Amino acid sequence: MGDTADIDPELAAALSVFKHFFDVTHIPIAILDNNGKHIYYNKENAELDGCRREDVLGKHMLDSFPNIKERDNGTLKVLREGIEYIDRHMIYYTARGKLVNYLHTTVPLFNKNKEIIGVIERGNDLSNTHHLYNQIVMMHEKLYKNSEEDKYKIIYASPQIEEVLNKSERLAAQDIPIIIVGESGTGKELIARFIHNKSQRKNKPFIALNCAAIPNTLFEGTFFGSLKGSFTGAKDYRGFLEMANGGTLFLDEINSMPYEIQSKLLRFLQEKTFWKLGGNKEEMSDVRIIAAMNESPFEKIRQNQLRADLYYRLEVGMIVIPPLRNRKKDILFLANYFLKKHKSLTSQAVNHLSDEVKEQLLTFSWTGNVRMLENVIIRSLIMHENSNILTKLVFNDEVEVDYNLSTNSEDIYIERVKNTFKNQEDQYLDGEGINERIQRYERAWIVQTLCNNFGNISDASRVLKISRGSLQYKLKKYNIQLELIEKA
Repeated sequence: MGDTADIDPELAAALSVFKHFFDVTHIPIAILDNNGKHIYYNKENAELDGCRREDVLGKHMLDSFPNIKERDNGTLKVLREGIEYIDRHMIYYTARGKLVNYLHTTVPLFNKNKEIIGVIERGNDLSNTHHLYNQIVMMHEKLYKNSEEDKYKIIYASPQIEEVLNKSERLAAQDIPIIIVGESGTGKELIARFIHNKSQRKNKPFIALNCAAIPNTLFEGTFFGSLKGSFTGAKDYRGFLEMANGGTLFLDEINSMPYEIQSKLLRFLQEKTFWKLGGNKEEMSDVRIIAAMNESPFEKIRQNQLRADLYYRLEVGMIVIPPLRNRKKDILFLANYFLKKHKSLTSQAVNHLSDEVKEQLLTFSWTGNVRMLENVIIRSLIMHENSNILTKLVFNDEVEVDYNLSTNSEDIYIERVKNTFKNQEDQYLDGEGINERIQRYERAWIVQTLCNNFGNISDASRVLKISRGSLQYKLKKYNIQLELIEKA
């Protein structure tokens, strides 16, 4: 931090409070006073700009960076006009000739009299991010270069899945978009592959993209492709739409697709044309879109996470996969299948399930569905000893349940967690005011939601309608020990 003698007192006080936090965030942060001098400039910013901190702190920005033109500089414009930039993209050269692909958020700082006393800027170097994007696309190019696909079996015994497959086969014959709705672990991608393999596109690529796994800053280039020069380090790359040409593109967790990209996907569904990132002409691709969600589409539409017009375009062909707990016939059938599939995990030939294990399998709620069932069987086989009958199910730390066969096991789990936290909740009761009561209620609600979702932060944050980061912050704020929830 530079000399604070001439800094506005309010700005100096704020900086003294937050300086350590800025130091440990490890992201480029700079603060200028109302004269345009740097009063804070961390090492990440110095590395990004290719300079030394001591050559910047206490000096006017134009003195430190003489190649900057004042009229074009966003930071100084924020200082002059009091505007703000949120995630503004720019590309510039440092004094040492380094090309920087930069995304910054810059906001003015005001005192109590609403006067501008400075500006703060948080930056993000996108060069590494776009390098990652290039690697992702290259990986998929190699992965799907060969159109030969493994065979994916759907194992079932229930009439519900029989009905799902019959409907899927009928829809496969019609070249229309499809949306599949089902809880995590129910096999949405398997159904999508089944549709592809039953369609006229079966000899063409099937490509799966988890929309939640691609950062927003990469999504457009990943999905539509890019042309050389569209961003720093960009080359001519085919996106997923182009790679899947002639075949099927499966979009899992489509509600996680950036909202503005959803409108471009809708246009593609209507016109079969798209624009590459940095492109100057329309491209075409003959792709069938199959989308999937693990939550209610209507709830996501209400939360503005899914465009209604896109949903209604997709739901011409809609398939709902029932959860495993509603398919009792499938539970034991799948358990026996997984028993045979993973028999090599134990030296003892295990061929049967005990009556107690069968009862446990049928009474458990299986919140993770088929994926969870397979994991439990695998773990149980690994821990099994000296018998050709599996006599005990072994759950991991996230789902360690006392089984009382006369009571719903999920209810037992939740009740145990409530009791674990009961003493911690009582300490808030004596002499509390309205703020304390609100916080106690929020804490209890968070604990209850985590209980219902077996300590899974991603699932709980979706139920609470807050981000993962916000939920993790609240866990620290309220001293909620996640390991107690996982092991209660």
